Amino acid sequence: MILFKKIAAILSIIILIFNTNFAQSKGVRISGKITDKETNEAIIGVNIIIEKEISPNSFQFIDGTASDKDGSYVTQYFPQNKYRIIFKSIGYKEHSEILNFSIKEGTLLFDIQLEPSAVELEEILVRDEKIIEKNVSVINVPTKLLELLPSISGEIDVFRSLQLLPGVKVASELSNGVYIRGGSPDQNLTLVDGAMIYNPAHLGNIASTFNTYAIYDMKLIKGAFPAEYGGRLSSVLDIKLREGNKEKEMGRIGVGTINSHAVIEGPISDKVTYIFSGRVMYYDQLQKVFQKNSVTPRFNFYDANIKLNYEISKNENISLNTMYSKDNIYSSPVNLGFLYNINWVNSNIGLNWIKGFGNDIISSTNISVIGYDFVSSLDDVTNDTLANDFFTSSDLQDFSVKEKVEYKLSDSYTLKTGFEFLIHDYKLVNWIVYDPILETSPDHYEKYFSSELSVFLQQEWDPFPFLNTNLGFRVFKFSQSKDVKIEPRLSLSLSITDNLLLKTAYAEAHQFLHLILRNDIRLPTDLWYPSTKNILPAKSSQYVAGFDYYFNDKSYLVALEGYYKDFGNLYEIQDLPSYSIDKKIEENFTSGKGEAYGIEFFLNKRAGSFIGWIGYTFSYTKRLFEVLNTGRIYPPRYDRRHDVSIVGSYKIFDNFNIGFTWTYSSGPGLTMPTSKYYYKNEELNEEEKVQIYYSARNEFQLSDYHKLDINVKYNTLFLDYPFEFYVNLLNVYNQKNAFTQYISYDYNENTNAYDYNSSLKLRQITLMPFFPTFGFSVKF
Repeated sequence: MILFKKIAAILSIIILIFNTNFAQSKGVRISGKITDKETNEAIIGVNIIIEKEISPNSFQFIDGTASDKDGSYVTQYFPQNKYRIIFKSIGYKEHSEILNFSIKEGTLLFDIQLEPSAVELEEILVRDEKIIEKNVSVINVPTKLLELLPSISGEIDVFRSLQLLPGVKVASELSNGVYIRGGSPDQNLTLVDGAMIYNPAHLGNIASTFNTYAIYDMKLIKGAFPAEYGGRLSSVLDIKLREGNKEKEMGRIGVGTINSHAVIEGPISDKVTYIFSGRVMYYDQLQKVFQKNSVTPRFNFYDANIKLNYEISKNENISLNTMYSKDNIYSSPVNLGFLYNINWVNSNIGLNWIKGFGNDIISSTNISVIGYDFVSSLDDVTNDTLANDFFTSSDLQDFSVKEKVEYKLSDSYTLKTGFEFLIHDYKLVNWIVYDPILETSPDHYEKYFSSELSVFLQQEWDPFPFLNTNLGFRVFKFSQSKDVKIEPRLSLSLSITDNLLLKTAYAEAHQFLHLILRNDIRLPTDLWYPSTKNILPAKSSQYVAGFDYYFNDKSYLVALEGYYKDFGNLYEIQDLPSYSIDKKIEENFTSGKGEAYGIEFFLNKRAGSFIGWIGYTFSYTKRLFEVLNTGRIYPPRYDRRHDVSIVGSYKIFDNFNIGFTWTYSSGPGLTMPTSKYYYKNEELNEEEKVQIYYSARNEFQLSDYHKLDINVKYNTLFLDYPFEFYVNLLNVYNQKNAFTQYISYDYNENTNAYDYNSSLKLRQITLMPFFPTFGFSVKF
C-alpha cells in the first residue's frame, strides 16, 4: 500500500512537469462564450458538437466539448475546412451554425446566445456522438431538469434530490448533513461560489440552505476528487449561483402550507446586476394547530441570499455574494420529563474576481468570511438526581483566500494550479454535565486560533480520443504542526465503445477539522474541533472503479461503481466513565481508524414521457478505537447495509406532471441500556440508587426506514401570469420512522420524577407523519 502511494505521487509529478509535447498543435480552433438570450447570463455545461463537411451538405461528427463555469468553450485544432457547430442544452432551443475557416492557423472567436425553451421530457442528445460524463464519481445536475422531479415542499431542491442518489445517505430525518460513502457530514466540502459552507442542509435535510432558483450550476463528486479541491476527506458539492438577469427585472414568488419563497433579480446598470432569494418555513405553527398532543419536535427555518455582479469587460468579472440561514428545532409541549433545543446559523460573505487573459488563461480569486454557530441543549426538568443535562456550542469563524489559474492549451489539455489560505477562529463550549455528587454543572470553554495553507497542481489530459486522465497533487500544511502532507490524485476513464466507459481513481486527502459526537445521546450534539499539536488531521485514501453503459440510443444509463476508503486519525469522545471535567476538551478524546467499502448501482431512464431512476447501495462502514467498545470493531451510527431509492416523473399532459419518490434504508445502529444494578450506602443512610449498563456501541438497530412521497404539479396562465400549482402527499402510508429510541422509566407528572419501581420501557420519537401540503408559485 505504501509503495503504491509513493509510485502514484511520483508518477503524478513526473507527468505534470515533463509531459508537454501534447500541446503542440496546428490548425484552427473555435473559442467563444455562450449566454442566455433573455438574461444574458453565461450557460454552463452546453453540449457542443463539431461536424466536418465530407461532401456537399453532408457532415460527419469529429469532436465534442462543453462550456465551462463562465460559459466559455474552446475546441481542439482542426485543419482548414467547412464545419458545422451545434449547441444543445436542457431548457434551451438547439442552435447550429456553418463555419467556413478563412484562416489556416489560429483561433476563431464565435460567441452565441441560446434561446430558452420549455423543459421537455426528452433526452438532450440521443445520437451516438452524445457527450457523456467521463469524470469518476461526478454527477452534474442541471437545475432545469429538477423541475420535472417531485419535491417535498413544492419547491425544487437540489440537495434533496442528491439524497436520492446511490452512495448518499441520511442518518435520520433530523440529522445534520449527509453521509457519502462512509464519511461523516463534516467530511463533505460544500462550496457556494467558491466559499465554504459548514452545514448546507436545513433541518432533517428537508432542503438546502440555498434557494434552488438562484442556482446556476451544481456538481457532486462522491469520492477521489481532483487536486483543485481539498480540506475534506469524502466528497465535494460545488455550486455556482446565478448572476441575475442582465436585461430586465423579473422574479418568482411561491406560497405554500409549510413554506414560502421569493426570488427577485434584474439589472442595476448596464454592467451591474443583482439577484435576491429568500425562504421561510413555518411548519411549527401548523404543528401547534394539528399536532397539539404530539411529541414530534417543532421546527422552522429561514434563509436569504444576495448577490451583486459587476461585468467589467467580456473577460473580467467581479461578484459579491452574501448569505444567512438559521434553523431551530425544539421540543413539543408534551411533558416527557426533558426539554431540548437545537439551532444553527450559517453566514457567509464572499468576493470573487474572475479575469481572462486571452482565450487560454483564466484567473479566479476568492476572498470570503465564513461563520457557523451550532448550539444543542438538553434540560432534564424532573426532580431526578440522575438528571443528565448537557449543552454544546461551536462558534466557528474563518477567513479564506483562494487563487486558481487555469491554462487551456487545447481542447485535450488543461493545466490548473493555485493555493488556498485559511485562518480559523473557534470558540467552543462543551458538555455541561450534571454531577449528582458535586451538585454542580461545570463546563468547558476553549478558544482556538490556527491556519492552514495548501497548494495544488493538476492536469486534465486526453492523450487519445478514448482515454481521459486527471492527474495532480496537493500539498497541505497547518500551523500546529511542522509536517507537510502530500496528496496524490489520479483518475482515468477509458471508452471501450461509444456506449461503454470504464472508470477508476485514487486519491489521498487530509482534514483539519473534526466533528465530535456524543454516543450516549441520540440528539445532535455536534462539536467542531480543530487539529492541534495533539489532535492530528484526519486522513483518508480512496479507491474507486466502475463502468457506465448507455443503451437504447443512450436514453438509458446503467452505472456500477465500487469503492474502498480507509481512514486514520479519527476522533471520538471517550465513554462517560472516562470523561473528566478537569481536563481540556481534547484530552477526553480518543483516536482510532476506520474503513468503508461498498457497491453502488444506478439505472436511469432519461427519455420519454416517463423519466426516473433506481439507485441501490450495498455498503459497510467500520470503526476501530483501542479504548472504545473494548477495542472491538463497531459500526458508526450512520452505517446502513442497504439503501434503495426509486424516483419517477410522468408527464401526463404538457402542463400536468406527477412525480414520486420511494426510499428505503436499513436501520442505523443504536447503543441501548441492557441491564440495571441497584445499590445504596447504608452508612450514609442514602436512598437506593440505580446504575444502568449499556450495550456495545451501536449493537442494536433501529427499525428500517422507508417512505413514499407523491407530488402533483399543474402549470397554467392566470391573469396573464404563469402560475404553478402543486399538491404534495408526504409519507403517504404514514410510516412511523424512528427519529430516536430510548429506554426510560414511567414519568410521574405529579412528583415530576421518574418512577424507578416501574419497568423500563422502549420508547420512540417519530417525525413527519402523513402530511399533505399544497401551494402555488408565480413568475413575473
